[in-house]
Amino acid sequence: MGHTEFNEAAIAVRVQAEQLRVFRDRWMRGAQTSPLGLLFIGWVIHLSAGWQRAATWTGLMVIIELSVFWIGQRHRQAEAAHADARRWTRALLATCVAAGLGWGSSVWFGWSQSHFMLYVINLCVLVGIAGISTMIAAPHPYANALFSVGLMLPLLAHITWVNSIVALQIMSGWAVMSVVHMLVAGDHRRELVRQLDATERNRQLVDLLMQARAEQQRSAERLKNLVNVDQLTGAFTRRYIFEHLERQVANLKRHGTPASIIMLDLDHFKMVNDQYGHPVGDRALIAVALAVTGQLREGDLLARVGGEEFLVLLPMTSQSDALLMAERLRAMLQQTAITEGDEIITLPASFGVAELRPDEDISNWYRRADVAMYQAKRRGRNSLFGAL
Repeated sequence: MGHTEFNEAAIAVRVQAEQLRVFRDRWMRGAQTSPLGLLFIGWVIHLSAGWQRAATWTGLMVIIELSVFWIGQRHRQAEAAHADARRWTRALLATCVAAGLGWGSSVWFGWSQSHFMLYVINLCVLVGIAGISTMIAAPHPYANALFSVGLMLPLLAHITWVNSIVALQIMSGWAVMSVVHMLVAGDHRRELVRQLDATERNRQLVDLLMQARAEQQRSAERLKNLVNVDQLTGAFTRRYIFEHLERQVANLKRHGTPASIIMLDLDHFKMVNDQYGHPVGDRALIAVALAVTGQLREGDLLARVGGEEFLVLLPMTSQSDALLMAERLRAMLQQTAITEGDEIITLPASFGVAELRPDEDISNWYRRADVAMYQAKRRGRNSLFGAL
């Protein structure tokens, strides 16, 4: 692979989808853990304004947080079904505003002139909640801002309404805190985007490498086929069959396993090429290869070792059994023919059979089969001869 080309558009879409997924999952986890904050602020409201206000505010917040979880589930289901989830995304963002308004409204429910310290405690808890939301909502570019606006509106309205001597200080502190939260959320979001981008690029790189490896394997397989398989007839090549002949020699020496070969050569094949042309000759060779292959047993091999010469390897076969196979092939090829126009071209062949001897190599084994095949031709062709 000379160079790597990433699909930048796909990366951007994937990163955006992952950002949304992280936001949704965090927002749902925030809703699941919200009861801790709800109970504490509800208790503070109860101390300062009574249980009716505490129960009202807590019930409102439970509805909001349950809505967050339910909408998140619908968004997750739409995503899993590859459906359009944009309306659920908008609904999740709406819950950011609703949750902010709900948490911020706690100062109205719990306000009491005589319990200012409880009011301050409430504000401190809201500061913590605002900080937590910074991390939870940061993955989405608008979620944190929406939550902060929702949280600030009831607080600012209440501070203005109370007209306390410390109102200006509280408003200034909240403004500074909001700015800090926005900056931190932005940094966190950018870091998340970098991580997601790197992850997606790594994933694409792995895919590209796997594609390159698969292509390399296909190329190796094609090269192997070019080396091992005759491209015209589909029979094995001379090189491939000789490797298997070597194995048979080794098997005979180690285990005494017999093996035989059959050499066959089409009779008068040159006349076919000269009279009808090489395309017809090619068709004849293909027909012979198909016919012979159809008669072979599992483990037998057919190879094209010359122009019109084929070699059949018969592992674990004696010469007597190989002669029977050769006779079956001879009779079958005698009946095999192709047509060219109105003419029928028969494809008889001469056969030589040789069983591997314990003391010989493949050259001598092959030579004896070749000599036997020419003996068959001298005997009138369309016949077979067993090597001595």
